[in-house]
Amino acid sequence: MRVKRFLPVAAGTLMAAALAIGMSGAARADPVADILAEAAATCASFENGAFDPRDAVAQADLTGDGAMDTLIDESRFSCSSGASMFCGSGGCLLHAVIGDRSWSYQAEGWRLTDWDGRPVLLIARDGGWCGGAGAQLCYEAVTWSAGEMLTVMPQGN
Repeated sequence: MRVKRFLPVAAGTLMAAALAIGMSGAARADPVADILAEAAATCASFENGAFDPRDAVAQADLTGDGAMDTLIDESRFSCSSGASMFCGSGGCLLHAVIGDRSWSYQAEGWRLTDWDGRPVLLIARDGGWCGGAGAQLCYEAVTWSAGEMLTVMPQGN
């Protein structure tokens, strides 16, 4: 099995759904819509900024089951009232969404690669995540196994 090529998602469609759900106040079970709605609300809360997800939403097979999952790269977000609203000196959030669950990682970049037919998400991290200085880079490998995104580094460290 090969990792499928990333396919851009119609961000306008997702954004409209996210905003509609966000305005209704109804319980949300769609992590992609939740993430986009939260980003839009954050942007709007700062000088009534206009949010644009641009090409932040991509589809890829993260589990190796042949079904498309979703990656949301906040480095691609744009807010008209805040140039650096979604990123800091240590990077930006990268969200991996599988079904109704999501995992978030602080990332300075990422790649999806294939290791003998298993997808592996490589995340560039600032050195502070790996015992170094923030200006250094290190890489974390994350893979799907038994219903979880696993890595050698515990989540949140």
